[in-house]
Amino acid sequence: RTARAKQDLSICDKIQDQDTKDTCYSLVASPKQDLSICDEIQNQSIKENCYRGVARAKQDLSICDKIQDQSIKEYCYGDVAEAKQDLSICDKIQDQSIKGKCYREVAEAKGDPSICDEIQDQDEKDDCYYWAAKYKEDPSICDKIQTRYKKLMCHSYFKFK
Repeated sequence: RTARAKQDLSICDKIQDQDTKDTCYSLVASPKQDLSICDEIQNQSIKENCYRGVARAKQDLSICDKIQDQSIKEYCYGDVAEAKQDLSICDKIQDQSIKGKCYREVAEAKGDPSICDEIQDQDEKDDCYYWAAKYKEDPSICDKIQTRYKKLMCHSYFKFK
């Protein structure tokens, strides 16, 4: 935490455990928006999540393409889509659940519940409507939710608000 707050790699360099050191580098790379720090990381998963953090911070989709793990790459696309509020980026995602999450996050970022209508995955669609209802403070959006429990939770939010 201290390394991230101070954006100081020298703090990370003092750590003996390699995975902990790699995680420290990753935490410093995002706020510094410095991809070269990610390249120093030895653990592949931590490195790719570091790329993801820098891609989001820089709103640079091309950084996501450096990621080999397909799932992390698609989450990276979603992060950049949300940061840029650009729904078209979500269409690069193959996994329907991750794509739905991407649409939901862009809908939330833009405050546009109509985006929820485009989501294929029903759980993600319902979550999108739930958060849109809360964000817009509009209980009528709750009626679009298909899952009974989630619909009740949505209406309960406004009842006990």
